[in-house]
Amino acid sequence: MNDMKFAVRTLFILAAVLVGHGDALGQKPNVLFLAIDDLRPELGCYGSEIAITPNLDKLAADGLLFNRAYCQQAICSPSRASLMTGARPDTIGVVENYAYFRDLNPDIVTLSQHFIANGYEAIYSGKIFHHNGVADMEKSWSRKPDKP
Repeated sequence: MNDMKFAVRTLFILAAVLVGHGDALGQKPNVLFLAIDDLRPELGCYGSEIAITPNLDKLAADGLLFNRAYCQQAICSPSRASLMTGARPDTIGVVENYAYFRDLNPDIVTLSQHFIANGYEAIYSGKIFHHNGVADMEKSWSRKPDKP
């Protein structure tokens, strides 16, 4: 099994376990999912001696840190679509930046939809998918992000 497939499956399983565990306790755990383009593991929590990232290091120490997670494609949109859907870029047809996964797979369930279906609020900030900003709003997100 390749490492990215394992990482994506682990992320979905973790989400399902967290949702189920929180409900069993009568409360849902808080989940903060960060996806940062082009960051690479250049953070203190990954051993970088150059980057000074105390807040991200603390989040990593208190949360789940992936040490062997790899992107599916060397370009943004296919990698993001793969991460958010759990499907390989070639499976969902998103192999370049201007292909939109909803146009090709209108009923595919995203990670954020899974959280919404389990009583969470899912909000994004920044660019998650390459699209016009409206096409996925109602399906994958609870509300529009707050603007500064």
